[in-house]
Amino acid sequence: MYPPVTIVIPNFNGAALLQKNIPSVLKAMHAYSGETLLIVVDDGSQDNSLQVLQDQFPQVNVVIHAQNKGFAEAIHSGVNAAETELLFLLNSDVEVEEQLLAPLVQYFDEANTFSVNPLIYDEQGVVKRHSWNLRQFKGGTLKLVNWRLDEALKLRAAGEKLPSAYAHGGSFMVRKSMFNALQGFHPIFKPFYSEDYDLGLRAWRRGWVSYFEPSAHIVHQSVGSIRSNVKMNHIKTIRRRNRYILEWMHLSASQLWFCAIPTSLIQLLGELLLLDKVNLKAFYLACTKLPEVLQARREIQASQTMRLADIMAELKKFCA
Repeated sequence: MYPPVTIVIPNFNGAALLQKNIPSVLKAMHAYSGETLLIVVDDGSQDNSLQVLQDQFPQVNVVIHAQNKGFAEAIHSGVNAAETELLFLLNSDVEVEEQLLAPLVQYFDEANTFSVNPLIYDEQGVVKRHSWNLRQFKGGTLKLVNWRLDEALKLRAAGEKLPSAYAHGGSFMVRKSMFNALQGFHPIFKPFYSEDYDLGLRAWRRGWVSYFEPSAHIVHQSVGSIRSNVKMNHIKTIRRRNRYILEWMHLSASQLWFCAIPTSLIQLLGELLLLDKVNLKAFYLACTKLPEVLQARREIQASQTMRLADIMAELKKFCA
């Protein structure tokens, strides 16, 4: 029995990406034995995205934002429009393989599965490290741990499931009821970056697991809507700001006061001497969010069944 799946694609000024990548999505939907539906949320595009969808992909359901609201709100609109329990959230700059859906769906036979991520390649066929988000607290931050695809495939062939800190926001299957129970992506991370990381950690802390499935894959292209429409310095600033926010929300008090914060202050001092304004601005912007960070931190702790240390212990079993 194959449960129905809704695919949700947020789009902002991505007419060319839709033309390029929706055909692969439609092929994957046709290859899947269960029912499928595709929803594209147009987030206030000013190009000809809507015309492309109307003329070339009339089978696609379109949700329209009159004004641009950002990645998270576009996803939330698509999730609200979907009627299935299983959702596949997909960026417009992603090409998918034909047999993508079935290997991901199998994980949801277990009641505590929150999400699952496929293997991610770049356009040159190089494996993206964040396909499998193995993280450990080291050097004052939650660092991505290296892994090897051949070893991951060997573990899966032996029947081992591969837990992940979170599923990459550009291509993951998720259970709608759990996504909604967490109220989706936290607004503190607007306009982009780290919202998927935080979502996965909040799910884990409820006892809901994310996985990595290396037998299914997608190709994530190098230039998406963010890089096409936003200046690089602003992207770097927001990415760094959100890393501070995420760590302040999830690290333990001892990790923060005895490691993360002192390390950040030392780095900031060095960047001040080098006149590196990006990180200085990012730290300042994160500090302006402190009341919201503390509120989110209290809410997470009030509902958790697992501590961050417990999550890291589960992931450490797979770290080399």
